[in-house]
Amino acid sequence: MTTTPDGTIHVRNLRKSFGPKTVLKDINLDIASGEVACIIGPSGSGKSTLLRCLNGLETVDSGVLKVNGEDFGYQETEHAYHALSRKRLAEQRTRVGMVFQQFNLFPNMTAAENVMAGPVLVKRGDRKAAAKRAQELLTDVGLGQFGHHYPAQLSGGQQQRVAIARALAMNPEIILFDEPTSALDPEKVGEVLAVMKSLASKGMTMVVVTHEMGFAREVGDTVVFMDEGYIVERGDAREVLGNPQEPRTQSFLEKVL
Repeated sequence: MTTTPDGTIHVRNLRKSFGPKTVLKDINLDIASGEVACIIGPSGSGKSTLLRCLNGLETVDSGVLKVNGEDFGYQETEHAYHALSRKRLAEQRTRVGMVFQQFNLFPNMTAAENVMAGPVLVKRGDRKAAAKRAQELLTDVGLGQFGHHYPAQLSGGQQQRVAIARALAMNPEIILFDEPTSALDPEKVGEVLAVMKSLASKGMTMVVVTHEMGFAREVGDTVVFMDEGYIVERGDAREVLGNPQEPRTQSFLEKVL
C-alpha cells in the first residue's frame, strides 16, 4: 500500500458558507508535493477563504479535505465525519504554515522572539535551540542583523520576511501565502518575492494567493483562477496566463496583465 507523501493537498466537492452566502462552491483541487500553485481572481472570489480552510482557520461545511495525506480537521468513519479534538487539529496546523497580508507579528517581541514563538510556546521546544534556529532563518531571509529589532523598527518588507521566517520555524510541509505583497510599498515587493522564489527552488509546497502575475508566471507550476466561489480554470501557469481557455479568465487577465 502506498502512502500519500507529505506536502500534498487533496480537495473534493468542498463547500463553505457564511450565513446565507456560499463562498466556496464544490471546489476540487489537487496540489502535489513541491508544487507552487498560484491562486488568482477578483476580490470576493473565495481565494482567501480557501486558504483559511486549508489551514484550519475555517471549518468546511461539506466535502473532502486531505492535507499532508490525512483527513484535515475531521476523521471519516464508516457512517459519519467527526471533528478532531482541538489538540489534534493544532498538531495538524503546525504542519501548514501561513503568511498573511498584514504580517501579524507580535509588536512586543523582537524579530527573533517572533520567529521563536511557535517552536517554544506551541511545540514546547528548547529555547536555546529555537534561538539558534531563529537566527539561521532570519539570515536565510536576509535579516541576520535584525534579530533584536522590534516590528515597529522594521519596514513592511522586512516585517513580511520575518513572518515568512516565523512560518518556516515550525518546519511545515506546506506554506500558504495570502496576498503577501499587497500591503507593501512597491519598492519592497521584490525583496519578499525573492525569498518566496528561494523557497520554491528548495521544493517547498506553496499555495499563493497573489496579484503578482509576473511571479505566478515565473515561479508558479500551476495557476488556479477563481471567480464567485468556483474554480473556473486551472492549468500550467504559463499556459493559463498566456493562453487562457475560459472567457471569464480571459476577461480578468485582459484587465490585469
